[in-house]
Amino acid sequence: MKRMMSRTCKDYERVWRDLCVDKNLQDGWLERLNSLQTLNLAGICEGHPDRSPGAPGRFPQINLRLKEAFLPGIAGHWEDLRSAMLNEASKLFQLGDTDVRIELKFWLRAGRGKLIYQEDLMVRVRSYQTRDAAEMDIETSGWFERAVERIHEIDMAVLTWHGQNPTAK
Repeated sequence: MKRMMSRTCKDYERVWRDLCVDKNLQDGWLERLNSLQTLNLAGICEGHPDRSPGAPGRFPQINLRLKEAFLPGIAGHWEDLRSAMLNEASKLFQLGDTDVRIELKFWLRAGRGKLIYQEDLMVRVRSYQTRDAAEMDIETSGWFERAVERIHEIDMAVLTWHGQNPTAK
């Protein structure tokens, strides 16, 4: 997803909420991923068959980042959260059609004469099946349907782990 600014979308993209997104991504998937309570959509790609074999751009993928409100102190609670996320991910992605990566980073960064401590958590979900045709095939569409639903379940698990009622907003 790229902000349009003053440019036009590429031939394989379309406009969605002032963003250029891959043209075959359904509005419902984008709406649902942008309404998660604990995760921000950081990137989404339908996979592009014109990329070289084995290239990352051929695989459908969804990347999410834990929202700022849930980050403070996450490293200190990582043991509990890691177990909750791994349990949920292993239950949800048992079909073997998806590579799930959960990455926790923490680092010190020099900023204006002092060191700043930062934490970040990314969830990367990628199909094992590459795209082979210009139009989205039924397998890829089905993968997105399942992945979006599974990501929603992970979002609810993180919310529950954080001690909030998933049904209350």
